[in-house]
Amino acid sequence: MGSQTATQIPVIDLTGENSKPGSSYWVSAYKKIRQALEQHGFFVAEYDKLPLELHDNILSDVAELFELPYETKIQNTSDKPAHGYIGKIAAIPLHEGMGIDRATHLEECEKFTKLMWPSGNDRFCGNAHNYSKLMAELEQMVVRMVFESYGVSSYYNAHVETATYLLRFLSYQKPEIDEANLAFVTHTDKSFISILHQNHVLGLELRTADGNWVGFRPSPTSFVILAGDACMVCMEQ
Repeated sequence: MGSQTATQIPVIDLTGENSKPGSSYWVSAYKKIRQALEQHGFFVAEYDKLPLELHDNILSDVAELFELPYETKIQNTSDKPAHGYIGKIAAIPLHEGMGIDRATHLEECEKFTKLMWPSGNDRFCGNAHNYSKLMAELEQMVVRMVFESYGVSSYYNAHVETATYLLRFLSYQKPEIDEANLAFVTHTDKSFISILHQNHVLGLELRTADGNWVGFRPSPTSFVILAGDACMVCMEQ
């Protein structure tokens, strides 16, 4: 997949006045969000509510998580597809994934932490929970903007009340010299909205409306917002 220039990715500022409902900045932002999602299915949100310390800590914690023994990681199971541990798959040998379902609930983060570290890891648990809450706030703001842009804001509260949040951790190993450099396969998400936040490693590519693959350059304040299959269906109706 050949990358194109990152300037093709829609970037929308959701900091400061732009994140205040009802303001002229808010209206301008949700119009841009609607256009980006309809045209490309994604955009990059500039969002400054995640403290740099928490950003650095959660990345460090995730690196520590994937260093755990394989026998420990496979205990992260789920009846839901792609919610538990994924790894050692021939088609995607460089990819590992783990997840905490309902991660905005402290008790779910505690259960996951106890599973991975039987003796406890309060730092990981606290960081995962706080990070999940901040990502839920960003997701709710984006969803509210989408609903308002289509004139269906009366449905927003019902959506939020029934929403649950999966915190998914992903790791991609560096390929050996004779290995293909494909960490994951082309796919869409089944959710309404997905948020991707990554470390400094370049690797994520997004497909634009014209069919080009665009490389994404990450930063602590940059979040890739993806319209999931459910959102795309709603926008098409």
